[in-house]
Amino acid sequence: MLALTACGDSPASTDAGIDGAAVDADSTCEGQCRLTNVTATLEVTRTLDLAYYGVNVQDGTLRVEAYKRAQAGCPTMNSPTPDYTLVLGKLTAPPAAPTSPANILDFKGDLLGGPLGLGATMVTVTPVAYEAGAFIALDVDLTFSAGTIKGHLYATLCDSLGT
Repeated sequence: MLALTACGDSPASTDAGIDGAAVDADSTCEGQCRLTNVTATLEVTRTLDLAYYGVNVQDGTLRVEAYKRAQAGCPTMNSPTPDYTLVLGKLTAPPAAPTSPANILDFKGDLLGGPLGLGATMVTVTPVAYEAGAFIALDVDLTFSAGTIKGHLYATLCDSLGT
């Protein structure tokens, strides 16, 4: 089990792949922990820099999305389309094991070299900090047939992302 620590602390090492996590709901997230910096290295390299999450009401899982060139504020049906969107669709809300499918959507057309979307072949999500109803901070390491997406994301709650 991986114990959640405040951002900047070193968590205990874990096995490769998707690991269970003991999440301290009172964990802190300061400084760099509150930034999103996820690098997508596929046909080209792009950095996603904004993230939000919502709660899936049917099963209580979390939907986390990270973007490049997204309008600030919670996304709505009328929001401008960002260049890219990373979707972690079914994260089990901490403290349970953080498993999720991961997909990248390329609305600009250069990141994937043609296709609109691509699913990850390997997903490793490590929780860093979480406060229910406020934020979640995660480290992601995703493998796709065309490359990788790695980095840290800090997502605040948006009711519009709940399903």
